[in-house]
Amino acid sequence: MGCHVEVLVSNGKVVKIKPDTKSYIPASCMRFSAALDYHNHPDRLNFPLKRSGSRGKGEWQRISWQQAIDEIAGKLAGIRDKHGPEAVLALGGSPHAGDPAAWRWCNLWGTPNYFHLGKNCGEAEFLAEWSVYGELTTLSMPATGITRCTIIWGANPHDSRPPLGWKPFLDAKKAGMKLIVVDPRLTPSAREADIWLQLRPGTDGALALGMINVIINEGLYDRDFVDRWCLGFEDLKSLAMQYTPEKVETITWVPKAKIMEAARLYAVGKPALLTMGVATGHLGKATLSAVLGKCLLRAITGNLDLRGGNSFCDVPEYTAFLDELHWDKLIDHPLRKRDNVSADIWPIASVRALKLFRQAMSKVYPKGCGPAHYMVYPGPTFVWSAIVDQKPYPLKAVLTQGSNSLCALANGKRIYRAFTSENLDLHVAMDHFMTPTTQLADYVLPATDAIERVDFGLMWGFSNTFTGREPAVEPLYERRDDYQLWRELGNKLGQQGYWPDTFEGWLDKLLQPSSITFRELISREVPWLFSPPKEKRYEKQGFATFSGKVELVPSMLKKLGYEPLQGYQEPAWSPVSSPELAKEYPLILTSGGRVQAYHHSAHRQLAKLRRRYPYPLLQIHPETAKDLGISDGDSVYIETPVGTVRQKAQLVEGIHPKVVHADAYWWYPEQPGTAPCLFGIWDSNINSILPDDLEHCDYAGDNNLRGLLCRVYPAKDF
Repeated sequence: MGCHVEVLVSNGKVVKIKPDTKSYIPASCMRFSAALDYHNHPDRLNFPLKRSGSRGKGEWQRISWQQAIDEIAGKLAGIRDKHGPEAVLALGGSPHAGDPAAWRWCNLWGTPNYFHLGKNCGEAEFLAEWSVYGELTTLSMPATGITRCTIIWGANPHDSRPPLGWKPFLDAKKAGMKLIVVDPRLTPSAREADIWLQLRPGTDGALALGMINVIINEGLYDRDFVDRWCLGFEDLKSLAMQYTPEKVETITWVPKAKIMEAARLYAVGKPALLTMGVATGHLGKATLSAVLGKCLLRAITGNLDLRGGNSFCDVPEYTAFLDELHWDKLIDHPLRKRDNVSADIWPIASVRALKLFRQAMSKVYPKGCGPAHYMVYPGPTFVWSAIVDQKPYPLKAVLTQGSNSLCALANGKRIYRAFTSENLDLHVAMDHFMTPTTQLADYVLPATDAIERVDFGLMWGFSNTFTGREPAVEPLYERRDDYQLWRELGNKLGQQGYWPDTFEGWLDKLLQPSSITFRELISREVPWLFSPPKEKRYEKQGFATFSGKVELVPSMLKKLGYEPLQGYQEPAWSPVSSPELAKEYPLILTSGGRVQAYHHSAHRQLAKLRRRYPYPLLQIHPETAKDLGISDGDSVYIETPVGTVRQKAQLVEGIHPKVVHADAYWWYPEQPGTAPCLFGIWDSNINSILPDDLEHCDYAGDNNLRGLLCRVYPAKDF
């Protein structure tokens, strides 16, 4: 969340990190308490390394940065000459890494094959929002005293966004706002709810259509907004009439009385907010109806671009972000002959889609939208095939920056085969620590952390809000900021003149539309640039869609070959879609809920945090555990048709007896890093036993991480 700290420095070394109590977002979570340990950790990567043995053997030779850049650039040039620029894949990490510089390099280079953690985070929901109303509502938060109702759907902000992201919900609730939470588990956020909708994992789309059914049947929709600003209402109505509360109760396990109560409360509680949540983008075949359903609920109740409702994000006009990322160069690159490797299967995420979205948005946004990269991302399933099988065309190089793919994505054994394939000519990884993924690289480069580098809070270009941060100390050893990797490779490979000498120099260039420098920004008492609140901009400019209106049956999806009115689809593995499989694997598996100790796969090295959360936990209902001979704290195996991992059982009442929830992203830095162990990546990481076949991918090619099937039984102890 970018919470604020004060760093105390003595003789050029950090001696203490404490909350900035003068800030309105002082750091307070448990991760902050380990920040100094992170900076000084003995296992940090400090020097460039080159593999000297086979991949995964842990045999490394220390080299200079100059040698690393020269050799990497030479290999990339050879790959481009033989296979084209599309043969290079870039994998990014968190928003605190150098993603904007990476996208920029890829666009200038000419490859559409790149993605970061946002691929399986918000992509599915963002693409749906752009398709329905041409805008994003990602950053919407309840307004205290104004928002009358909020639905938290697919998120647990108590654990994923403390303190900045959870406090507004509590403040608004104290001021009278009603809170509805949609979640299979009784999370800390759900405990605060006035209505908790405990649905069967994966059935979110059916629930949304059931709520739409109630709202339309009872005349609770915003008739004026629908008549003036929406297209396709009658088609939506026909679809929704198929999803009666009685039918939806059967599908979702949510009592029809609760479905109706929640629909009424949301519809009459205007202004009302319905949040973005990453969980609804993890449902495989069931994803499209879920993310579209949320968009349609916002639209028919008139809660779009409304203060206290779902506010629209502003395009990044305070900076030259759109110009500086050079999307036009990717679209018209003279060397690029092909779209990304999965464009034919999932066209919503392709260069072709980027062109269409820009066309649709052109009347409102002549330069297109901010985070255009979401319209380009390939699906991971085809990425690994393009390496291992060289189909539909070869991927020959991988540039990994701050990303741990073996932990973060489904079916880790396929990823392992790709990263160890003889068909992969080059794998470069830049990170803070050795991880299971970096162990399989050919070159490993040391990155600076937050204390050592300037930073500019771009939020991936989602909005017109930016914040700056100065470094507290010079980088230790030979750590470098992410920008320098792309600058030096760019200058070696024909991008001379595009890259200022330093990251701060590029930030000055980005800030030119605001007529300030980066140093001037961070010298302010509040180092932010942000737009004043706006609402109902569509009344002057229309919506950024082909029609200029909210398209309840999105023409964008139709142009790309999708059927927007297909309705709810079951996940590929479920008691309904695969009843025979469910006999062998009788429990419904969901995963990936946030815990405060860690951020995805990061921070497992930190002793303070491991003491707080030493093992991955499988949440299971006490009755189910008793039937299986499992007690609280026991080690258990979780098995799917893909494989088996081990976690510790945590008995909780707030989960359905037929559902279990597994912690995700687990590996053990204390275990051997060499293959086949790779820091214990196969022991407990639930993602490694989740399927990634085509039938399990969503409409944009994202992995199916929730709403699957498994069985659970006692295991040998850790």
